[in-house]
Amino acid sequence: MEEYNHLVEIDEQQRRLSIYRVFQSGTRSLYTCVDFPPKAYDADHKAYEDFVRLLGENLIIDSPVARKLFDL
Repeated sequence: MEEYNHLVEIDEQQRRLSIYRVFQSGTRSLYTCVDFPPKAYDADHKAYEDFVRLLGENLIIDSPVARKLFDL
């Protein structure tokens, strides 16, 4: 499997977080994007906990090195 890193970008206007795979050649490929919860953190703690968990899971599941470390 080709090695790659992740690039995380946040679009403040669209309230969207995008994760790209960045290959050694410099090529970027969109892996996933997730919209921020619509309410403020103080108004909906659960939505932000879910958002952060999903972000972490996406990065771990997509990382060949992390999968190897977790024996996945």
